[in-house]
Amino acid sequence: MIEINFLDKKGNIKKIKANEGESLLEISKKNNLDIEGACGGEMICSTCHVYIVSNHINKLKKQSDEEKEILLLSNNIKKNSRLACQIKVTERLNGLIFSIA
Repeated sequence: MIEINFLDKKGNIKKIKANEGESLLEISKKNNLDIEGACGGEMICSTCHVYIVSNHINKLKKQSDEEKEILLLSNNIKKNSRLACQIKVTERLNGLIFSIA
């Protein structure tokens, strides 16, 4: 299993075990994190906007043009902004830290 870390708004880290191939949105919902994901991962909303806090941002699959456009619907976009529905967990992401935007 792969370990992903969720950083909450109080600065606490929650360690989460994830299976390869799951999306960060699926993992978040399974672990009762406060992430909306209104479209169910279809990439037609921006309610699963997250920040990649660790240096794993460069290990993620490059953003598609569609993801970039959807992120523009979000508030508080940063260089480390991503849509959780578009991040598939791989071994390369072991130790990733993320927070909900």
